[in-house]
Parts: sequence; structure tokens; C-alpha cells
Amino acid sequence: MSASISKPRSAFWRHWQEVRLIGQDPMLAIGLIVVASFVFLFVALPLLRVIYQGFVNPVTGEFSLVYFAQFLDPYFGPYLWQVVRNTLIMGVGAAAGGTILGFIFAYALVRCNFPFARLVHIVTLLPTISPPFAIAIATILLFGRNGLITRQLLGIRFGPGVNDIYGLDGLIFVQIITFFPVSYLIIRAMLERIDASMEEAALSLRASKFHIFRTITLPLLAPGIAASFLLLFVESLADLGNPLLLGGNVSVLSTEIYLAVAGQFDQQKGAALSLVLLLPTLTVFLLQRYYISRRSYISVTGKPTGGQIFVKEPVIRWIFIVLTLLALALVLMLYFTILWGSFTVLWGVNNQLYLGNYATAFSRGLNAILSTTFLSAVATPVAGLIGVIVAFMVVRRTFIGKQTLDFVSNLGGAVPGTILGIGYIVAYIGAPWIAILIVYALLAGYLASRATTRSWAALALLTAVTVAGYYLNWTPILLGQSETGWRFLLMAAFLLLALLGAAFAQPGKSRVVALLFAMMALALLVYNLSPWVTEPLARWGRQLPGVDLPKIVVKVSAFITFFTQPTPAILGYTFLTLSVFAVEQVRPRARPWLAFAAAALSASLIFYGNSLTLVGTPYIIVMAYAVRSLPAAVRAGVAALQQIDPSLEEASNILGGDAQYTFRHVTLPLILPAFFAGLIYAFATHMTSLSAVIFLTTAQWPILTVWILSEVEQGGMSVAAAYSVILIAIVLTAIGLMSLWLKRVYGASQRIDMTLGG
Repeated sequence: MSASISKPRSAFWRHWQEVRLIGQDPMLAIGLIVVASFVFLFVALPLLRVIYQGFVNPVTGEFSLVYFAQFLDPYFGPYLWQVVRNTLIMGVGAAAGGTILGFIFAYALVRCNFPFARLVHIVTLLPTISPPFAIAIATILLFGRNGLITRQLLGIRFGPGVNDIYGLDGLIFVQIITFFPVSYLIIRAMLERIDASMEEAALSLRASKFHIFRTITLPLLAPGIAASFLLLFVESLADLGNPLLLGGNVSVLSTEIYLAVAGQFDQQKGAALSLVLLLPTLTVFLLQRYYISRRSYISVTGKPTGGQIFVKEPVIRWIFIVLTLLALALVLMLYFTILWGSFTVLWGVNNQLYLGNYATAFSRGLNAILSTTFLSAVATPVAGLIGVIVAFMVVRRTFIGKQTLDFVSNLGGAVPGTILGIGYIVAYIGAPWIAILIVYALLAGYLASRATTRSWAALALLTAVTVAGYYLNWTPILLGQSETGWRFLLMAAFLLLALLGAAFAQPGKSRVVALLFAMMALALLVYNLSPWVTEPLARWGRQLPGVDLPKIVVKVSAFITFFTQPTPAILGYTFLTLSVFAVEQVRPRARPWLAFAAAALSASLIFYGNSLTLVGTPYIIVMAYAVRSLPAAVRAGVAALQQIDPSLEEASNILGGDAQYTFRHVTLPLILPAFFAGLIYAFATHMTSLSAVIFLTTAQWPILTVWILSEVEQGGMSVAAAYSVILIAIVLTAIGLMSLWLKRVYGASQRIDMTLGG
């Protein structure tokens, strides 16, 4: 009996020691708290709120199953089940077709000695850097009811009962072309990693090529093919732009969710349908993780390999090459159609050369172009840094909850973007106080634990800080001061902390402590004074002559405001994090007092007003972007860290380097090239994202993909094509600039990594 009791105690004790070991290093502990808070606030919380909202009436707050009961209703039920069937048919069709086409491309380029393989590889990746419905626009221009091929070349007149491009068949076709590059990347990676010696051994035993393919190559590719099918199934179900443009009379769950929120303004219905859509996508995501983790095909043995085996039979080789070239020609024709359509007066009616579409795009949509590029650029390093920290924690550290952190961080890219978008609206339309307090307790609790060694004293300090911070945020009302005056008082308090911290700092640490607290005071000073710069700048910009220049100047003013005037809660959390490092450098006797003052001042900002009410602000769009590209950033970080021998970091630790020193001077320089090369994929993902941000865009911060969709819905196909060309040009420019910079800094061997999508 004693043995049975000691087992759980030993496991608990081991986990507790792991947490304590991380807690002894402030850099590691703060890194873990920050990434855990990020995935909790912007991945887990929105999903939990969607689940909750699906069962609760938002007006009365009562428990309600009204929209789930409609699936059993004889009036609503048949239509809803047809929507579910359409969704599953679309997912299976797009996944099967995309996987087959991806396999053909991968096998042709890896095994068939394809001419100009590098160029073909680059062209194949075009759909990954274009808007999610760019192919749909091109398909309508070519094969629509007034399409170049269907109407003008073939003379087809679409009437009642005549099948056209709109519907499930056209939708599946477009999704296959849109998503097959993901399958191509996955299967190509598997093909390149197959040990050729196994196939050579089978050849030496006189096995036929088909037998080798069936018994060796295909089983080794099975995990990649399964992963490709499951991933494309999820991508298809999550797609919103293509079903909106090509669905016709066929409705799927993603469009029903969008119409419920944007058309009927019914959040509960949107949340309930999101749960129905979440079931198959989450099930497939879990199945994929389970299948890949349990299924093991060892093809890399550590022994020298004989390279790749190429297909030498002319018939088989040319079948794959011709099929690849035909599909490639179709892709190029679709993209050429977008380019051509952007230079026509009115597609299908007046195809004369016309540059006015770009003039319209840059005048009418300049705000959207600037906003999307700016927010995508800001979200890119956020996703990259969070991804690297998560990867480092998952690969290099052992602690309780590691698998949960890895799972939830990848969940942001697995669930449909429409579900996340609804989750952000529900969670951040008001202050999510429970979540705010949880994150605050983690940061303030850790600060208290570093300020005193006794548990009861740390708990008392945390309680006192919370009470003081809560009442401090009432200072403007109690003293009759304005918010600006209150922030000036906080600035003065942080300046006083800088002086006290320098006086009570450990030997040689006074400059660090003073600098950290002075940075907080400076941030508040900039917050208070920046309107004296941005508001006159915006007024001056509106008075400038012309159309575009005033918009640019006003937008620059908004960009400055984005950085200088974040929500008080963001400032408070940032100050609380920096306070940990400042208090760490203070003498032990002074730590509790400085920790109390710094945490109370930070808490007053966190608790001020409608804390973290982010809907309507650009910060929620940045977070949505970062969450969507976070899984790719984590994969890039994991891949880079797995190539670094842990003995290098162990040597640094043996020589006296702590975790933050080792990470900054050993690990980070080794993974920086891969980190920067992977950032461009995140930027491309942000620029082309639609479903996650379509509910979050505002008049001040419009998003380009949403504008493209709006133009198509209004019949402006040529202007929409011009927007698409501009978006693709921005992404290609970013790739080119990053590639040149990487080659200049890290050498010609470093390339942009666009394979993260696979």
C-alpha cells in the first residue's frame, strides 16, 4: 500500500522540482509565463468562449439549445444536414484531389529528373503567397457565365439546368488548385528523405519497379500522404473566401457562420454552427497528431546512402512530366488571367487595355493596402518570437504542461479562422476579467516569489499588491484628475523607483535597475505627449492637396499612435514583466518594498477601465495574424533547435552561463538564420489571411483581403484583380528583400523558407 502511495508522490515531486528549476531562472520563467499567457488569451480563451456562447443566449444569459435543436427540427433539419453533407463532400473532394495532384508534382520533381525543376518548384508555390480566393477570381474570369473560355471562345450560354462553375464541382476544383502546394511540400519532403539503399536492394533482387513502388515507396510515403489528406481536409473546411465566391446555391458551414454573424447579427447561431464545424476539424487534427506520433517508418539510418533513384522508364517518366506541365500550365493561365483582368476596362464586355483599375485601387483602397502591410509586418516578429520561445521550451526543457503548450500553440492554425474570429469578438468585446486576473496572478505571483523566499510572505505581498493596484486605478476619480494627469503621476512614481532601485541595487547593477524603471517612465511620457504630435500631424495631412498624400500622412499618424498609445493593460503587463528583472537586481532586503511599489503601479494600469477590450483596435488583428502563423513559427523553431547539439548549451552552463546567457550567446545566434528565413512565410500568411480577420476589420483599419472580397461581391472583378496583383507584388517584394538581406548577412546558402506551410 505504501508503494502505491509513493508513486503519485514521486511523480508530483518530480513535476514540482521541474517547475522550481525553471522558476530559479527569471528569463526562463518569464518566457514560459509570456508564451503560456499568449496561447491562453488568444487561442484557448476565444475557443472556450465560442463553446460557451453556443449554449447561452447572449441577450438573456440563459442556457439554450435552440440552434442545436434545429438539426432535429423537421423544417430546419433537412437544410442544416445538407449543409453538413456539402461541407464534408467539399473537404473530402479537395483533400483527395489536392493530395493526388501534390503527389504527382512531388514525384515528378524528385524522381523524374524534371527539367528546370527549381523554376517549377517556385511557380508551384504561387498559391501560397496569393489571396485565398485569387484562383476563384481567375476561374470566374475564365469559366464563369461571362468567362473568356466558356462564353467568348466556346459560346456557352448558361441557363436554367445548365451546370456552370458555381457549386460544389467548381468549388472543389478551385480548392484543389489553391491547396495542392501544401500536399506537394509534405510529400516532396518525404520522398527526399527515403533511403535509396532500400529500393536499390529490391532492384538487386530483380523486383519490378511497380512492386518496389507498392511495397517500399508507398508505405514509406503513407504518413506524408495521410498527413496531406488530413491537413487539406481541414484547410478546405476552414476556407471562407472560395465558398462565398463560388458556392452558388450550395452552402457550407463556413459561409453559414459568416452569414449568421455578419448578416443576421446572431452570435449564438454563429457560435453554435462553429461548434458543428469544430467537431470534424478538431477530430481530424487530433487524428493527424496521433497517427503521425504512433506511426513510425524509419528511412534515415545514419549510414551513407546512395542518393536518389530516378525513374528511367520513358513512358512513366513522361506521364508524370506531362501531367505536371499541364497542371502547371493551368496554374500559370489562372494567374496570368488575374494579371490580364486587372488591365481591362470591364472583363467580358470591354477587354481593352486600361490602367484605371490600379488608379482606383490605390486611391480607394490605399488605406487597406497600408493597414494590411503594416499590421502584417508587426505581427510577423510577434509570431516569430513566440514560436521560438515555445519551440525552445518544448525541445530543450521538461516541465508539467509541456505537451499542452505544444498542442494549444498549434491549435490556432488548425481550427477554422471564422471560429477564431467569432471567439475574439465574444471574448474581447468587453473586458475578460477572469482571464485578465489569471495572467496577472501568474506574473505578479512570480514577482512576489522572487521578492521573498517565504511562501506566506509572497502570498501576503501578492494580496497587498492587488488591493493597492485596484484602488490606485481609481485615483483620477478620487482626486478629480484627468487620465493624462494620472499617467503623469505614475510616470513620476516610476522615476522615483528608478532612483530608489539604483540606490538599493546590488553592486554593479544600479544602471540596469535605473534603466528598466526609467524605460517605464519614458513609455508613460511618450503615451501622454504623443497626441500633441499625432493629432496635429493628422490634421495637417487632411489639409494637403491631392487624394493619396493626405491618406498616407493620416495613416502614418495612426502607425505612430499604434506604438505610442497601446491599451493600458498592455502597458501594465509589460511593466510587470520588466519589474521582475529589475527587482532581481536589488538587494534582498529592499526587494519586497520595490516589488510592492512596481507591481502596484503596474496593476493599476492592468485594472484600469475596460481592460483588454480589444475589439475595434488594431491589436486584435495583430494577435489574430500571429495566432494563425504561430504553428509554422513553432515548427521552424523546433526544426532549427533539433539541428543544434545540446552539448553546446551544456558546455555554456558548465562554464557558468545561466539560461538567458546561453540562449542569447549560444542558441540564438545558431537559429537566427532559420528564424529570419521563416519569418517571410509568416508575413505571407498574414497578408493573405481572410477568415480570421473578416469580423475584426474596422473603417480605420481595413484589411486588403476583405476589400477584395467586397469588390467581387459588388461586381468589380477588374478592380479585385488589381488588388490581388498588388497584394502578390507586396509579398514577392518582401521575399526578394529578405532574400537579399539573408544572402548578404549569412551567405549565399541561406534561402527563404516557404516550405513551412507543409
